[in-house]
Amino acid sequence: MRPLFWLWMSLVALSESTSISADHSYWYDWGVYGAYPQRTYESFGAASPWTNILKYDSRCDDGHVFIGPRGLSVPTPGPIILDKKGDLVWMETKWGQAMDLKVQSYQGNDYITFWTGTDNGTFGEGHYLMVKHLRNGFNIANRRLIIEQLDSSYEIFKIVKPADNLTGDLHEFRITDTGTALMTIYERRAADLTVYGIPQGWIYDSLFQEIDLATGDLLFQWRASDHYAINESRAPIRSFGREPTNGFDFFHINSIDKDNAGNYLISSRYMCALTYINQKGEIIWQLGGDKNNFTDLSGGAATNFTWQHHASWYENNSLTIFDNGAYDKLHTAEYSRGLLVGLDYANMTATLVKDYVAPQHLLVPSQGSMQMLQDTGNVLVGWGHTPAYTEFSADGEVLCDVHIGAVSISFLGWCKNYRTFKSQWTGRPKTVPSVAMRPKEGILYVSWNGATDVEHWVLQSGAGQDDEAFVDIIAVTKESFETEILVPDEVQEYLRVAAVDQSGNVLAYSKPVSKRVETKTPPMTAPSQGSRISIFQLLVTTCALVFVIILFLFFRSAILRGFNRVVRRAVPYKYQELPTS
Repeated sequence: MRPLFWLWMSLVALSESTSISADHSYWYDWGVYGAYPQRTYESFGAASPWTNILKYDSRCDDGHVFIGPRGLSVPTPGPIILDKKGDLVWMETKWGQAMDLKVQSYQGNDYITFWTGTDNGTFGEGHYLMVKHLRNGFNIANRRLIIEQLDSSYEIFKIVKPADNLTGDLHEFRITDTGTALMTIYERRAADLTVYGIPQGWIYDSLFQEIDLATGDLLFQWRASDHYAINESRAPIRSFGREPTNGFDFFHINSIDKDNAGNYLISSRYMCALTYINQKGEIIWQLGGDKNNFTDLSGGAATNFTWQHHASWYENNSLTIFDNGAYDKLHTAEYSRGLLVGLDYANMTATLVKDYVAPQHLLVPSQGSMQMLQDTGNVLVGWGHTPAYTEFSADGEVLCDVHIGAVSISFLGWCKNYRTFKSQWTGRPKTVPSVAMRPKEGILYVSWNGATDVEHWVLQSGAGQDDEAFVDIIAVTKESFETEILVPDEVQEYLRVAAVDQSGNVLAYSKPVSKRVETKTPPMTAPSQGSRISIFQLLVTTCALVFVIILFLFFRSAILRGFNRVVRRAVPYKYQELPTS
């Protein structure tokens, strides 16, 4: 049983690392550490993703990674920022689940934006938040747009809601260069579904609005049922459409973009098509689907996408698409892919410029994103329902491959991440660093949620708690979210830590703590998640457990021999070390 001992030892060693290195990848992806492995901290009251870095290359973009994990195994969902090595930079739990988390520009300033609210399975009902550090707080409110400007970073700048008392959907919140916002909306409506044998039926209609962010005024609205017949949908109606609370989502809008001509590009997952719409709401053309207007010069590879997400304009009449190729048990592809498609309007042709496929050839049944990174020319693909993201070079070489959950059991949906983005971001919290003293170990832990400018920490001690009483003891480089500082024996009664930037400026001081008293770090506040176990998940889990028990009872000896052989092969394997800077 010696291999089992080494497996146990690897679990112990893993608990002390900042990310799960590739030599533990096999166990990670099969859920040995849980569907959503987490790292806890002494000085911070929440647990962050414990990332599984399968590949790292210094050519990866040095921006921060923006994710919003959620699911049964994510106890406190919310917006999360990681650094390029998968280490935590900032997270917040008080808003609950956050989707479409990214950095956007408005009136010359950068904001973190995301949706929060109730996820109804295929769409959301909530609103959008814009977060940034501002001064001189004041409040403005009108019936459609609520604005809060607070004297605190990582706090709400604006809460944005659609017009006409509608609720914001989770799929898209995009700020344009002209200071407007595009947002997806789902609305319950009565509909004639006689073609499905339901004369008096119900649908979830797909809409999008454009509003003025400064005033909240509605500028434009488009409704799918005004332009598409319900039975054009490729989605099966199943038991939907008979009740107001169980409408048929026939169109499923999941992205919007606007070009310099003022026209709109939208993605319909259930039509398997992209639609280009003018400022009057009229359809100019359709790419993909049953009414495709383009000749595919790539043998179908540019227009045969299905069940897609996240269509966006790119330069030179090109666009990007996340092609799921799968929906529930329906699939038209062996694996999902990110697409870069070029369009020729004069000849109405489409060409596949490049596709980007996960190293594991993942087939993702829902969600997903694709981002062209301007600084490096790299391509970032988020795998949505499968909790992972991959960064490629422009020509398709895999540079960085990161899992934030157990990929091999991702079909359960216990950990997923709608979209993944990378952006430059500077965080300067108005809070102070948090410290936790452990007298028995002689260690002081320090972290500062959201701070990006800290170069090193300086431990100070003093006989009292006054500012004048403290003197410098030791400087320690900040290498990860939380830093351990070994406290020398000769320090005085009280300790505090100074956060220092690259230029030697003190950014903030922690509150003083006694070297003799153990610090208790309170948990971060989070809304109740309620019961999140679906009938399907419960059934699958129960069946799997029964099957495993039966299998083990009948083949116990063979299973143990095989397991030991796997451990012998897996444990000694070595991977490249992550960079230290």
